[in-house]
Amino acid sequence: MIAGLNRFTWDLRYAPASSFPGMVLWGGSVNGPSAPPGTYQVRLTVNGTAVTQPLVVKRHPLRSATDADLKEQFDLAIQIRDKVTEANNAVIQIRALKDQVKERLAKSQDAPLKAAGEKFTASLSGIEQEIYQVKNQSGQDPLNYPIKVNNRLASLLSVVGSGDGKPIGNAAAIFKDLSAELKVQTDNLREILGPGLTAFNAEAKRAGVDAVTVK
Repeated sequence: MIAGLNRFTWDLRYAPASSFPGMVLWGGSVNGPSAPPGTYQVRLTVNGTAVTQPLVVKRHPLRSATDADLKEQFDLAIQIRDKVTEANNAVIQIRALKDQVKERLAKSQDAPLKAAGEKFTASLSGIEQEIYQVKNQSGQDPLNYPIKVNNRLASLLSVVGSGDGKPIGNAAAIFKDLSAELKVQTDNLREILGPGLTAFNAEAKRAGVDAVTVK
């Protein structure tokens, strides 16, 4: 921020869900939900000095939704946003691990290390493909390949966040089902990061290359 007059425009949206390079979504979005009516605090910190100011967000006076409706909409939308982040972060973590394995294998011609790396990578890819449609390269590809759980969550986020009003009746039930579906894959990922990673790192140590780390 430079000295003088400055202005920041808030679109009333919370932070978006995480994403990753090249991600293609069909009918979905990572946009954060809009803030519900209420009193907020704006804080400006300059040179170590913080100044706060209250800010009141009011609902549109011409809309029929009540404050309670908008709060219910927000509460569900923020939960969905966090699940989209969880799904996308799993893909990010998987790809980072696969990149590390690829880099280790490029430094060694050791056959047991290669076999362990290929097995570990295949397990990771299997989970990645259940969370995200890895065949998507353009916006038209979802017409040919079924969308996966991160896209379905992102689509639900868009539906719940559209307009001003309480969520449609079955939105919470759909979210529960999608959360359970995602949990299967994240649980599988945690299991693979146990023995699968340990097995590869044991071969890496024997072959004299750096271990793969979970970041």
